[in-house]
Amino acid sequence: MSWPQRLSEQVVLLALSLLVGLLAGLSSAAFLLTLEWATATRLSHPALLFGLPVAGLAIGLVYHYGGGRAAEGNNLIIDEIHDPQAWVPRRMAPMIFVGTVMTQLFGGSAGREGAAIQMSGSLTDWASRTLRISPAHRRILLVAAISAGFGAVFGVPLAGAVFGLEVQRKT
Repeated sequence: MSWPQRLSEQVVLLALSLLVGLLAGLSSAAFLLTLEWATATRLSHPALLFGLPVAGLAIGLVYHYGGGRAAEGNNLIIDEIHDPQAWVPRRMAPMIFVGTVMTQLFGGSAGREGAAIQMSGSLTDWASRTLRISPAHRRILLVAAISAGFGAVFGVPLAGAVFGLEVQRKT
């Protein structure tokens, strides 16, 4: 491959990385704002705590009957980085978004980092599928996505970069 071809490939990868950063950043920002709303709403309406069992049952049923591979969560994203088998389901991003917000709204405990990783990975894989990205570039973009999602949700981009490096290791 000549240097102009390599340069062209790198420019395309840079543009795709910007798209990944945008998807991860916007989804994480929307997620954090919605979690703030859910927390404020729960604190101003303590009776919502009584709805937690119903919300938990509803979330569980959605994941059981409609989740498919999306129910595998972070493990699915990491498995796709190590050994790509199939696409990450598009429904993973909205399922984790709504499920985590509902959990918080009704007083449950759900971590932010796992949700951000799953949303970023799902949205990036959707974009990779839509744009017909090569498997090698897909792997790079998935690592960038989970790094960006992790870094964005905590406001620590360097930790996101280290997380992305660490995830690539097979144990």
